[in-house]
Amino acid sequence: MAADVGIVILYILVLVGMGLFGGRAVKGAEDFAAADKKYGAPVIFASLAASYVGGGFSVGNAAEAFERGVGMTAALLGFGAVTVLIGKYVAPGVRRFAGVSSTGGIAAAAYGKGAGVLVGACGFLCCAGVVGAQMEGMGVTLHTLLGVSPTAGVLIGCGVVLIYSTVGGMGAVIAADMVQFFLLALGMPLLLFAALRRAGGIGAVLAATPPAFFNPVNGRSGAAFLSLFLTMALGEALVPPYTQRLLIGKDLRAASRGTVAAGLFSVPFFVITGLIGLAARALSVTDNAADAMPQLILTVLPVGVRGLVMAAMVSILLSAADGFLNGAAVSLVQDVIAPLCPSLSDKRRLLLLRAVNLLTGGAAVAAALLLPDVLGILTAAYACWSPLTVVPLAAALLGVRANGRTFFAAVFAGGAAALLWRALGSPLSVTGATVGTLANFLVFSLGARRCRKRRQELRLRAK
Repeated sequence: MAADVGIVILYILVLVGMGLFGGRAVKGAEDFAAADKKYGAPVIFASLAASYVGGGFSVGNAAEAFERGVGMTAALLGFGAVTVLIGKYVAPGVRRFAGVSSTGGIAAAAYGKGAGVLVGACGFLCCAGVVGAQMEGMGVTLHTLLGVSPTAGVLIGCGVVLIYSTVGGMGAVIAADMVQFFLLALGMPLLLFAALRRAGGIGAVLAATPPAFFNPVNGRSGAAFLSLFLTMALGEALVPPYTQRLLIGKDLRAASRGTVAAGLFSVPFFVITGLIGLAARALSVTDNAADAMPQLILTVLPVGVRGLVMAAMVSILLSAADGFLNGAAVSLVQDVIAPLCPSLSDKRRLLLLRAVNLLTGGAAVAAALLLPDVLGILTAAYACWSPLTVVPLAAALLGVRANGRTFFAAVFAGGAAALLWRALGSPLSVTGATVGTLANFLVFSLGARRCRKRRQELRLRAK
């Protein structure tokens, strides 16, 4: 076991060293937010894939499969499908926003300064919530793997990611993502292979699984499953870290191809992590669903390989946390503070970016300790994003023209509908985020249609 712990410690030291080394290239706010904007499709693919494969989409997916079956895995396929669609149809729209490096910048260019500030605020809240979810997962993981207390695990994980993301900014995050992607892409299939071998093959695992577990709707109504599917599909759509990956590509082709590849990669990855949960159940490695994946690592892997896969689990959590930490800092400073304080110097912006990065990490630790539920924290984070911003941002990137009034009307409708639905007790087990996103879409569509008719009328009068 000491050798395995040594591998994890060495990996952590490598990440910290990369951050400190990469920090030398960060001279201003733009370096922190977008690095050099010269990344090709392979880098965007690996970085994006590493960023979205977080605690909820891996450890959480395995836990859900362990406890309830394939429902969460099936719902997560919606995320992969939407990511592919974004890469194919939405990503090319970044050509309309040359020089922009954030979601708030896109909204400001499309709908006005106020819209940019609001999207920045929503992006900050969403990103901070996602970081909290990863830190909670880190606490559980390190507690099981290394024997430290959950609180110590949260503090260790947050401390590591804060060092390299605060010092090195986006450049360090991208570099770390390359290493993390390699480890998770290798480690998770290794774990599944070892688990299936111990269990007697895939047939033995499936035979030990209750028949109801193969029904995606198991324990839910059809409406509740559809809501879960849409929440997974749209909850992180165009969130700041993912949109930043579109904006730092060296060209449109790189951004589009990298995003499509990341969406396609998610499908086998989600299936693998779901099967890991079923294998952990078949082998009875634990009675606690949240411990399914880490306990399986300790049970089925030999020394050395176990250390590699332990590092892969740490990678899964850090890779999501670092990108969302950077996204939170960029959203608050570049999209909210800077537009409201235009005289702010570049040096002070960089200082603020690093300060917000640190403070967000501290807030994430508090959330992880006070709200010990990865998927619950993620759902709360999604509620700050998808009902308010996804539709207007996607419309802007698709070239749909609308004015600021339409933007704010759609945001108000989405937020009000989400809150009202939740106040009513989420009828039919449909989430407020789902209802809010639909309301946002309807109001924005009507507003955009009115704007189009108005432009046509003006052109006719001009003739």
